[in-house]
Amino acid sequence: MVVGQRYNIIDPAKGLLDRSIFVDEQTYQDELERVFGRAWLFIGHESQIPNPNDFFLTYMGEDPVILTRDGKGEVHAFLNMCRHRGNRIVRADDGNAKNFMCAYHGWTYSNDGKLVSVPGLQEAYYGELDVDNLGLVPVAHLDTYAGFVLATWAEDAPTLKAYLGDMRWYLDMTFARLASGVELIGPEKWVGPFNWKVSTDNFIGDQYHAPLSHRSAMLAQQRVRGGGVVTSPYMNYTQPGYQISPGNGHGIGVHWREEGSVPTFQTEQDARSRWDAQMLPRVEERLGTLRTKRLMQGNASVFPNMSYLANGTVRLWHPRGPARTEIWSWTFIEREAPQEVRRLKRLGAMSFGAGGTFEQDDMDNWRQTTASGLMTIGRKYASRIHMGLSHEETHAELPGRVIPRLCGEINQRSMYSRWQEFMNAESWAAISIDPITVKFEGTASTRD
Repeated sequence: MVVGQRYNIIDPAKGLLDRSIFVDEQTYQDELERVFGRAWLFIGHESQIPNPNDFFLTYMGEDPVILTRDGKGEVHAFLNMCRHRGNRIVRADDGNAKNFMCAYHGWTYSNDGKLVSVPGLQEAYYGELDVDNLGLVPVAHLDTYAGFVLATWAEDAPTLKAYLGDMRWYLDMTFARLASGVELIGPEKWVGPFNWKVSTDNFIGDQYHAPLSHRSAMLAQQRVRGGGVVTSPYMNYTQPGYQISPGNGHGIGVHWREEGSVPTFQTEQDARSRWDAQMLPRVEERLGTLRTKRLMQGNASVFPNMSYLANGTVRLWHPRGPARTEIWSWTFIEREAPQEVRRLKRLGAMSFGAGGTFEQDDMDNWRQTTASGLMTIGRKYASRIHMGLSHEETHAELPGRVIPRLCGEINQRSMYSRWQEFMNAESWAAISIDPITVKFEGTASTRD
């Protein structure tokens, strides 16, 4: 509930959550200011602006943002708003341009943010316009991780390294397997009738829904790949794995292979599997045996609104209202992958997306979960995120707090507790930062 703008929506000791936060308009307006106005947000990838003067139109919350690479190769991010009357300057999704001209009155900005031309500067403004201080509004801080560009509007925000914390150790096993990194293809965009937090908490740790919600889609996929025969048993609740909360509201789920077991791709024969097997020694040298052979990443979310899956899907959940989310979906592919491998990886990621069989299952679940907050009687009863509550522990090899099962809701509890902390804080000084317990060397990271 909300009392005098003080949020008390989660009981972490019981795992109970107030479902009104998915539909309340004032809550939505507050989180645009207090969450999206403060957090480090994923806004694009360097592979989307590879050349000098490239640009990509993105968002931070509901604020449109221009991600640019200037003529010197430096990356910038600016509010997509003319300083004159507030008109949006860039209308194209992406392109290459040295300057951006507002179509309303012609104010023109260079791609490093400077105001470089004003029609009638002498005649209409008597030469008195403060041109030097009317450039595009920049983000407060911008940084990159493995080619991913993140930014924040908050001047007092911590560094990106501190913000990611121990989550970076897990991000590396997906996005920094090779020194050359990944590139992103897309995004595919569509709108769903659900709250952005519902989809984020699904990706952050809800393996519990998969055996039921996705069963028919998975069996159909296996029959196609197996020539009409189901080729492997579908995931059940007893498969070994962990749900892991690395801190700062981030979360990941991993499958666990016992020492000496063979990764699945080493037993399959398609070009993608052969290439993964070929790269294995290089990945192991870079990330170590634990993250190469014993962990297989499943679900993950970086607080507040970035998610990804091991199948090659990267997501942004752009808020567009309490019960409306614009989904941006990319496919990530390692830069060194040959063409046939790239083709197969793109096909493999298509099961998720606007036309994907898995996505159809999720859209209905997320819509109904959001709508429960509108029920006159239903909203009196808390949402339950208590799975594994009394079984949280630490692990000798895995940073963060864990539930030693593939199914658990530790990450949902962590995410909503973090959300509440942001919503109640007046500045970053009142927001905690979990200490980093892993040592990073370059892009990859290793345990101390």
